[in-house]
Amino acid sequence: MKNSNRWNRSAQQGAALIVALVLLLVLTVLGTAGLQDTTMEERMAGNFRDYSAAFDAAETALRMGEEGVSDSLVFGAMAFDGANGTYEVTASSQSVDPETAASWKTVADAVLEYGGDPLVFAMPEYYIEQLPEIALPASDLTVGFQDQAPRVRYYRVTGKGTGISPNAEVILQSTYFR
Repeated sequence: MKNSNRWNRSAQQGAALIVALVLLLVLTVLGTAGLQDTTMEERMAGNFRDYSAAFDAAETALRMGEEGVSDSLVFGAMAFDGANGTYEVTASSQSVDPETAASWKTVADAVLEYGGDPLVFAMPEYYIEQLPEIALPASDLTVGFQDQAPRVRYYRVTGKGTGISPNAEVILQSTYFR
């Protein structure tokens, strides 16, 4: 009696090998795409961390500059002559460009250090611009009490911070009234 379930070796065409190779190719493509996706997400997370550190450093510099303007002792020592991070902007002059500013005041603050190691590439810096005096016409201070409008002076504080690498740099500005 012949066994009819027995298959013939000469009838094999290698279909299982071809299917296995195609599945292996599909899995390889999926694995490579997953690696590229993970690498891109890792870079994005690193860049965001770098930007966040630069933003925090710039905000620290900005707050230190504002604190200097609000502190009477520190403010009294400011000459607004272009030295030591202070400038005067007159009606005929232009504001200081952060890219070409000659004098910055460096912030050496322990908040930006962890165990003695700085968290940023460079310490944050700031400068202060004394803007021209302006009158406040028709303000609540002048109605019924004074003949002349009060004159006020504003100060523009510019803070610059770098991130963990020198590639991330953030510049922030605020206007401060004194």
